Amino acid sequence: MGQERFNEVTVVVADPDPRARTIAKKTLIQAGFRKILTGHSLAFVKQSFDIEMPELLIAETELPDGDFSEFVSDLRHHKIGNNPFLVVSALTANPTPEIVKKVIQAGADDLLSKPFSVDTLLRRVGRLIHERKPFIVTGDYVGPTRQAKSQKEANAERFDAPNTLKARALNEGSVDEVQAMVDAAISQVNNKALEAHAEDVNELVTILAPRLMEGQIDATSRLCLDRLRYASEDANRRLGGTEYDHVSDLCQTLLGVVNSIRNSGSMPTPKDVRLLDPLNKAIQLGFDKNADKATARQISQAILAKINV
Repeated sequence: MGQERFNEVTVVVADPDPRARTIAKKTLIQAGFRKILTGHSLAFVKQSFDIEMPELLIAETELPDGDFSEFVSDLRHHKIGNNPFLVVSALTANPTPEIVKKVIQAGADDLLSKPFSVDTLLRRVGRLIHERKPFIVTGDYVGPTRQAKSQKEANAERFDAPNTLKARALNEGSVDEVQAMVDAAISQVNNKALEAHAEDVNELVTILAPRLMEGQIDATSRLCLDRLRYASEDANRRLGGTEYDHVSDLCQTLLGVVNSIRNSGSMPTPKDVRLLDPLNKAIQLGFDKNADKATARQISQAILAKINV
């Protein structure tokens, strides 16, 4: 610490307790921060993002209008704001193991116990500037490395996410240059997430299709359907403007088939079950980096034409 300048760093603080907000703001000012926005809700945080993305978010885990962990997950998946790599510190007066696990699993960078001192704040911010954890991307998680929930996550490629807090505190680049870095990383994350979704779709259909053909509509089948629905929805959301945009219709069709099977209860139509395998194969071809894109498009169109007959 020592070379950082926090007077140009924008901090958003969200806490429903007015006294806690006042203490947090005074502590930030003592640490050298000047651009501090305070509010009491997730709605306030979202409104502040619409005006200008901060470089640091400090928010109470218990807010009156929503689940903070879900908010962090949505932020990391680029459903909120224009910087999914924003440095996020959760805030709580009661850091139980359950709360710690929940916010870290959602993708937060840190958890501050309140009230926090100037020394504690500077020490934590210093780590987030100079020693921030690398990020990983899987089908359902984007964020700092955490205790892996699967072998796939443990093996996921790590990368250094854009750190706008560091860039602003150390004066590393203009606003436009930093945002360009963020935008480039967003594109890379999209592609990583789409490739992870393709892998998940293949694994899930391989498990699900034989079970459905045998009439096994059990907990495993329902779990696979729920995960397929998520993979299809999120892939379709991410596809626009990527090198894989031609796979969008296939993912949309797969989503329709999955919803049809889920809504059928214990009696899915044989046609829906039979469609899972060819849709999966077409999606795998669409995401194959080594496949000819024109050929992949033709095959996709042929499969969709047969399905829609």
